[in-house]
Parts: sequence; C-alpha cells; structure tokens
Amino acid sequence: METEEDEESLPPLPEWAGALPTFAADVVTDADLTAPHLYVAVRAEPSRLATVRSLLSRWADDLGVPPEEREDLVMAVEEAVSNTIKHAEPGAVALFAARDNLARAVHVIVKDGGPWRTPTDDSVRHGRGLRMMDGLADVLDVHHDDTGTTVVLRWALPSNA
Repeated sequence: METEEDEESLPPLPEWAGALPTFAADVVTDADLTAPHLYVAVRAEPSRLATVRSLLSRWADDLGVPPEEREDLVMAVEEAVSNTIKHAEPGAVALFAARDNLARAVHVIVKDGGPWRTPTDDSVRHGRGLRMMDGLADVLDVHHDDTGTTVVLRWALPSNA
C-alpha cells in the first residue's frame, strides 16, 4: 500500500532510506516490501491525525496484527505525529510502516524535516509523549539532527501473524 496521501511528494524509498540515520535506514532495508506496507507523506497538521490513524489501522489489519497491539501501534504513532506538529517546522511528515523480512516484528518510522521548535503553548501539560510511546512500543528510538527528527517504533509479532 505504497501511496502518497497529500500533495507532498516523497523521494523513491531507497533514496529516502539513504538519508535516514543508520538505525532507521536498516529498518527500511530489512522490510518485507512484498507484504502490505506504508510509505506516505502527510501534512503536519492536527486535521491529518485521523488520516494517520485510518492508514495505520488498515495496514495493521491487513498484516493481521492483533487488535491490542494494533491499538498500541496507532496510539504511539499518533503521538509521534502529534509531536511533529508541535515541535517541527511546518511541512510534511514521512511515515513508513512495514513488517520485517522474517515476519517477527513491525516497524514504523516517523520522520519530520527541519530543526526542533519549542512549542508556544503551555508546556506544563506536555512532556509525557516519549514516555507513552516507549510504554506502548517494544522498542523506541529517537534521533534529532539538522535534517529533523526520526522516530522508530517496533512491535514484536506473535508467531502466527
């Protein structure tokens, strides 16, 4: 299910992966692209979160991800995209989701562009997102650099998925 959701276009997947931090590029390299997968650009706007939820739910369902893990996956990725909306420069967020070649895990990459921005709203209510993502995913990796922030989330699959 490789698709471009919005007017933002993405480079070919191998080119995009080559620009990612190594830990994220390895996820793309190890992905089973013959199975359902996502590679989309979504505008970093609150109104696009429903689209993200829908795309992820459909993809996870197509892979046979159990409902509880699917809910955790959707919630964690929605939080990562929400953080992009709050902290990144305006633009698009790239979303890649795939099962690994051995069908042992699913990975989701959320990549934004540009430098980190401090939110302008009351930050007292914020700051729990990374902890929440870490609690929902089996593995959470985050990398900030001049090109933006890359988040990789991983969930182990049951042996029959």
